[in-house]
Amino acid sequence: MTRVEIHGHFSLMPGVRLIGDAKGGVILRDDPLRAIRINGSAFEILEKCRQGFSFQDWNGSLSGSARTSMVKLLDRLCETGLMEWTPPEDPYEPSVSLIVAVYNRAGEIGACLDSLLSLEYPRSGLEIIVVDDGSRDGTCDVVSAYDVKLIVHPENRGQSAARNRGAKDARGDIIAFVDSDCIATPEWLRDLVPYFRDERNVLVGGYVASFYTESLLDRYEEVQSPLNMGEETVVGAGVESDFYVPTCNMLVRRDTYLEVGGLNEDMRVGEDVDLCWRLKEHGHRLVYVPKGVVRHKHRNRLLEGFTRRFQYGESEPELYLAHRSIAKHYPWQPLCMVVLGLCIAALVTREVLFLPAIAVMLIAEVFLRKDRYERLMNVTLTARQVLRAVAEKHVLLTDHLCRHVVRYYLPVLGALAIIIPQAVPVVIGVILLPSAAQYFRKKPRLNFGTFLLFFLAEQAFYQTGVLWACLRLRSFRPYRLVFTGVRGRPRSGMVCKTARI
Repeated sequence: MTRVEIHGHFSLMPGVRLIGDAKGGVILRDDPLRAIRINGSAFEILEKCRQGFSFQDWNGSLSGSARTSMVKLLDRLCETGLMEWTPPEDPYEPSVSLIVAVYNRAGEIGACLDSLLSLEYPRSGLEIIVVDDGSRDGTCDVVSAYDVKLIVHPENRGQSAARNRGAKDARGDIIAFVDSDCIATPEWLRDLVPYFRDERNVLVGGYVASFYTESLLDRYEEVQSPLNMGEETVVGAGVESDFYVPTCNMLVRRDTYLEVGGLNEDMRVGEDVDLCWRLKEHGHRLVYVPKGVVRHKHRNRLLEGFTRRFQYGESEPELYLAHRSIAKHYPWQPLCMVVLGLCIAALVTREVLFLPAIAVMLIAEVFLRKDRYERLMNVTLTARQVLRAVAEKHVLLTDHLCRHVVRYYLPVLGALAIIIPQAVPVVIGVILLPSAAQYFRKKPRLNFGTFLLFFLAEQAFYQTGVLWACLRLRSFRPYRLVFTGVRGRPRSGMVCKTARI
């Protein structure tokens, strides 16, 4: 088996500490609280990660199995947010083919091409391919005025077919997809291409920002667009993960793209999700980084914008039907479920006697967790630190569950509030928790009332699309939650035990 070279540097994230002891050591993060015990060999490597560790710069010797274990450990720490991998700073400029599929956008394609021709990337290593998918509005005439390659479909076949056609004609090692209603920032490729220095990465996605920013809907889309993958780097190597990146800002190795058959041409919506899931099922590694920005001209009229949410919802049942290995996961924490059940009972019955029971369970969990850290990790924490971590865990898990309920069961919540008036406080809480969490985390330029209206409208349109497609396909997998525990997580030979709150 050919050894894959991993260039770049592994570094500990800010706020992560290494605590050495006779058994090796512990990696400790305070916020959120997490500890991982590692052996001496791993501790030696992680000590070097304080300043940035590179396989190319290290003079130590490792056997094949030891190196594999170390790579697994470093990958795991990157996936859990304890460490980050950054590409090397030396120039890396593989040939890139930019592919733009366009249909009836004569008024927008020019601005997109202007941005691509202004990229900070060697023109000699760059080709721009525009595939006109049967436009009837003069789009071809606009594109013909630019120094790009134009491919014309005589009739509309869909954006997947257009992108696949461009990929077949492409000469670059890397294919970069961008939508015709997007504007790429000059550093777009400079930011994303270096992530292919890790030969295991076959697909890299970047940040999608909103082009329009003035109306109330624009301000909502700034933070809630389904094309915006967030502010944190994500490595989606797990086959069961539902991680994906949108094709409006996607780079992929051309050979791998063609090897898996490209985009599904039978799909008009959700084809990017399908591609990412197929790549993961073939054992390939996908990465999202919150840079390499393109600005997307979203549908900024209410009906058009939320109709698009309906279409996204329609695609979900088809995706889950085609990919049986993908599931929605919910961490199985029995104590959290008991506490949540007691909270619901207290709200429904308005009985204060439940509150002491909840307090006793939380206090007991704090001391049990504190003891576990001391026994397994030899790490001393204050009760206040552990209390904060326990409270955060309960809130996050409850938020996760409420988001699922609001995403798929709004009519059920409404019916429950009508049929059982005592359940109204619970229904209000289930709706407010995820919406408030999103509002305070993402800080939109909206008041909370306006944000809540848009949020509920989005959920309503999306779940209507899901239900419609589920009834048509007779498959209800999108509604299923799979409960998972820590035991199912991959482990490296250099990791001894993990304590998690």
